[in-house]
Amino acid sequence: MKECTYYDLLGVPMDATEEEIVNAKNFLVKKLHPDANINSGYDTTTYIQNILYAYRILSNPDKRRVYDRRIRNPIRRKDPNERSCQSGPLSPNFAPYWEAANKLNELVATGSELLNARTGHNLVIRKLSNRKEPEAEHTEELAELAKQAEIHVKVLESSGIPRKYWYSHAMNWMLFQWSQNREFAYAMLCAMYDNYLDQRKSSIEKKKIQGQATVFLNTLDRMFACQQ
Repeated sequence: MKECTYYDLLGVPMDATEEEIVNAKNFLVKKLHPDANINSGYDTTTYIQNILYAYRILSNPDKRRVYDRRIRNPIRRKDPNERSCQSGPLSPNFAPYWEAANKLNELVATGSELLNARTGHNLVIRKLSNRKEPEAEHTEELAELAKQAEIHVKVLESSGIPRKYWYSHAMNWMLFQWSQNREFAYAMLCAMYDNYLDQRKSSIEKKKIQGQATVFLNTLDRMFACQQ
């Protein structure tokens, strides 16, 4: 497992500018502020402390140069003043949650195809018959998909990862980060993903990704509605 660096904590590359470091710190402090996470079940105090400590090192040119030399030429000796990326207990294995999200995304993709087919078919019916409420198509298939999806939803809910991160783009990104630094708890991974979108993606790319995630969740809800 590679060492978790202060750059990892802030979610910026080693060649990040001073402005990028400041923006990353401000974003994460706001995202992980205890007041913003009062209902999440996470104690984010330690996260904030680690982020601010990393920022103090990287925002000081002299300290940053010393730190950069150390991580480029690591010495197997623990600095008593060094902060760990760990914020509480180690995160449990992220892989089962990624697998659940992966299967859920596959089911939602199939559900989307059925819903689109049903919508297209109903438009034809309305044009031909002028019926306002055409008979539902593929309801049984969608209900069965929802039944399968419910299994994976329960797994993801048990992780405490908010549903807006269940879309494959977010889960794939967080799986990679977790595999590199298993000290990251899931609250930190979610905040780092948001920071990644904010700092590393253009406004158009960010809007596209978030739009796809919204469509994913809306489709999931429509699938569950077919069970009623």
